[in-house]
Amino acid sequence: MRLNPDVKIEAIGDTLTEANIDHLVSDCNLIVDAMDNLPTRYLLNKAAIEKNIPFFHGAIYGFEGRAMTIVPGKSACLRCVYRGVIPEKKFPVIGVTPAVIACIQATEAVKYLVGVGELLINKLLVYEGLSMQFTELRVKKDPHCEHCGQATRKE
Repeated sequence: MRLNPDVKIEAIGDTLTEANIDHLVSDCNLIVDAMDNLPTRYLLNKAAIEKNIPFFHGAIYGFEGRAMTIVPGKSACLRCVYRGVIPEKKFPVIGVTPAVIACIQATEAVKYLVGVGELLINKLLVYEGLSMQFTELRVKKDPHCEHCGQATRKE
């Protein structure tokens, strides 16, 4: 607070649900995904699109991590990427992988806020820790997506 008294941080201990998501994200300028399950990520994705809030997705599975920036109205969304049945199994977490993905998400958020660089829009960056390789996959917006597609847009 001494470095920047204009920054205010409010810790919220609530669990995200359909009942409280609108209230929890209503004053947000951006959303950084640090969730541990796909249903909650979908909830954040949908709220971000409905409220026109940039969404910085990150996910991990063992030594693999993924990151993507979603800008409502300009890019594919999380539901465009992950389709089908939602897996409900537990997944392995190796502490270094979330650190790598979190750094990428933070970089994306800062670039967005400052307005510099090229964002991971319509791109899924995949990090493979075992081989130390990054792969960038192109993502296409699904016009029939249940979160951001043509049929879901409000006229």
